[in-house]
Amino acid sequence: MISIYEKMAELVKSGVDFVFVVVVNAESSTASKKGFKMVVLKDGIIFGTVGGGTLEKDAIDIAKGLFNTKGTYYKRYVLKEGDPLSLGMVCGGEAELYFEYVGSKKQMVIFGAGHLGRAIYQVAKISNDYEFIVVDERSEFADKEFFKDANIFSGEGVYKKVSDLPIKDGAEVIIVTPGGENDPYILKGLFDKGIHYPYIGMIGSLNRRNKCFEKATELGVKKEFLDSIYAPVGIAINSETPFEIAIAILAEIIAVKKGKIKDILTERSAHERD
Repeated sequence: MISIYEKMAELVKSGVDFVFVVVVNAESSTASKKGFKMVVLKDGIIFGTVGGGTLEKDAIDIAKGLFNTKGTYYKRYVLKEGDPLSLGMVCGGEAELYFEYVGSKKQMVIFGAGHLGRAIYQVAKISNDYEFIVVDERSEFADKEFFKDANIFSGEGVYKKVSDLPIKDGAEVIIVTPGGENDPYILKGLFDKGIHYPYIGMIGSLNRRNKCFEKATELGVKKEFLDSIYAPVGIAINSETPFEIAIAILAEIIAVKKGKIKDILTERSAHERD
């Protein structure tokens, strides 16, 4: 039988968030015993136990709430009739449970390590919400000096090997490469991975976008995939400097996450309206 630690290792490797629950103290009269452990997934599926019954149901409810706060929690149960901490259990004794959310950070993948790519990285990393992948053929740009905490992939031909990169389901992708000639191959690689991207943004004029999409279509990228791409990228605030453009792009990502993208003017919607 797989141990709770093996299950946690498996979940971490797979990038699945969970809440770890452990009984840190319990009196012998309770069904819960010190050291009992349980893993709770977002949908309420559990592995292990903290003793069963009403206490375990309450623990599962608390654990599910931690997927929102992404923190830790401690709760003491006094299992005696009439005590407000008893949950209606009258078996006697006390139990103390510790809860800890364990989750992998969302990926942000930045194609293009020039001034704009650096600005996006510097602003986004303030949130501490991301693990970063930075991709650029130019190794002198894709350097740890500029992207200290990122996984960097560089060298000639890297844009045609995007499907081999360790990009995970749910990654947010920003394409800010110079010129744009490599962008169709980037889109092809992203498409071939067959995973979900809540956001793909691509810099460039309408002419650059249309040429890119035409070539990407020739490479086999489906129209539905191309239609989901935010290009031109960013909210429409007349941004000019790398910092301003980075803010506009990240604001667009936030608007997508919050379900507010239809309420604001983006560069894409502005151009489509003209």
